[in-house]
Amino acid sequence: MAPDGDEDCMSGDATERARLSKRRVLITKSWISSTEAFALLLAVAIAALAFVGNRSAARKNLPPGPKGVPFFGNLFQVPVLRPYPKFREWARQYGQIFHLKLGPQDVIVLNSADAADELFVKRSNYYSSRAAPHVAHDIMSAGQRLVFLPYDKEWKVARKSLQSAIGPGPSKKLRPQQELESRVVLYDLLTHGDRSVAEKQVEGPHGEVPESHWFAIIRRYTTSIVMTVMYGKRVHRITNNPYLHKIYDVLANFTHVGQPGNYLADAFPILRRLPDVLAPWRIEGRKMHEWEMELWGGLLDDIKHDMKDGIFRDSYVGNYLKERADKGKEEAPGCGLTEDGWLRDKLLAYTAATVLEAGSDTTASTMQSFILFMLSHPHVLKKVRDEIDRVVGEDRMPNFDDEANLPYFVACIKETLRRRPPTIMGIPHLADQDDVYDGYYIPKGSTVIGNVWAIHMDPVRYPNPRAYNPDRFYKEGQPTPWSSGPDTQGRDHYVFGWGRRFCQGSYIAEASLFIVLSRILWGIDFEAPIDPKTGNSVVPDINDEEETFTDGFVSIPKIFPVKFKARSPKKAEIIRKSFEEAQAEWQVWGLATDER
Repeated sequence: MAPDGDEDCMSGDATERARLSKRRVLITKSWISSTEAFALLLAVAIAALAFVGNRSAARKNLPPGPKGVPFFGNLFQVPVLRPYPKFREWARQYGQIFHLKLGPQDVIVLNSADAADELFVKRSNYYSSRAAPHVAHDIMSAGQRLVFLPYDKEWKVARKSLQSAIGPGPSKKLRPQQELESRVVLYDLLTHGDRSVAEKQVEGPHGEVPESHWFAIIRRYTTSIVMTVMYGKRVHRITNNPYLHKIYDVLANFTHVGQPGNYLADAFPILRRLPDVLAPWRIEGRKMHEWEMELWGGLLDDIKHDMKDGIFRDSYVGNYLKERADKGKEEAPGCGLTEDGWLRDKLLAYTAATVLEAGSDTTASTMQSFILFMLSHPHVLKKVRDEIDRVVGEDRMPNFDDEANLPYFVACIKETLRRRPPTIMGIPHLADQDDVYDGYYIPKGSTVIGNVWAIHMDPVRYPNPRAYNPDRFYKEGQPTPWSSGPDTQGRDHYVFGWGRRFCQGSYIAEASLFIVLSRILWGIDFEAPIDPKTGNSVVPDINDEEETFTDGFVSIPKIFPVKFKARSPKKAEIIRKSFEEAQAEWQVWGLATDER
């Protein structure tokens, strides 16, 4: 059956209902409206029957957990958009595994690396599917978003199609572009100067970053890398760039709408049977889908039009469309797969979109967190700068060949990923069958969360876990391995997930973090503003979650002011010259040059 709310995947009166005005709808914390509350009351009788029928599972040895209330379970105890502090509190109370009930849904939370490795890696046959939120996936994404697809044929075909674009081999071929794009970052920061300090910069009502803020410079880089891989187009300007800013608007909306438990319909499947008049979340979800498809479908259509005009750009989407057309499937509208196993347009659009979403904000936020941690720990900044200056010198920028000789710098990146994982509680998995772990029963259909934040805050694995301490990964005189998985042996952090759902773009992300941040440290001084009353630097408190970091399942730093300047006149000249040379390279590659 086609996902509710998608015009290409439905027919009849459902199609007519889906023809809604194409306007942007952002949904944040309004997970229960008066209409939904009324609808829930109508469903309580049926839910009670389900509850009674489910008591047999309760008699089994479920993991310990906080006591809930009838019907709703622990739903009202979980801060929907910022659950990870509460989940860590429960982890300290109940140990490496605990159980929640969000309405009728069983939730198993894994708080140790051993538990997560055992279930998601060693028992991956049972735990590789996803617990997809109904509104964010079935309606807003038409059931096509790769990150939420179940472990079935569609997901396997889509993931396999990406190997030729972002697998280990293709990722290394991308390094020349990362090298060139990093030159643009340095030039933009140098030009930016103290603008973020001198001008008052305020986030939009839904966390929108002003295009004149230095965050936008970092975002341009990460988005440009993935845009080129997926669509064969650079992001060559920051201001007046509708694609760039809409990508982040869509992503910000997705991280809120997709937070588990954000809608009652996510927790109570019975509510999904309600008519539209009692289900405002369904109408809003359809509007959000149309808004998203203006972007993701538009990017796909642009490539199709170019190909019809005889213009071909080497990219994931372009190559896939060409290969599909060569096999007689030039047109394949709709959702899912064709009879002979090709991605249809909407699944293809969302597959590329998922890579763009995953590769843009998460990598950008880690770079922004890195700057924040450096400002908060000047002794670390001095030590890592000394290492880079000693290895690289004054006459050239760092390059990828320097990695083995910069072990402390790599340790700083790893500690940033540990201390502030962007997807802070991971993406929930699904138990495909009944199971037992450590003597505890895990019911089939349970949402199973690898609690990255609790694992990274484990004081046994990481002594003094709230401290930012790169030395925990550093051994003097030895290269620092990334140790980011998917192998469980010697793994140092869990930012990229587990098992068969391990992030395919991890190699691209690590290369971007290395080349951009090493060059910033080499060439650019960055400072926080000074409080005129105290004379102290004004740096956001890394331990103040609500003031410093956003909510949603991707939790990133809120904007903060920093001023940038070249570390020396010689380095300023190298930065400017390398930027000019990059423009010539873009022309040779047939890509847009930078507009500033």
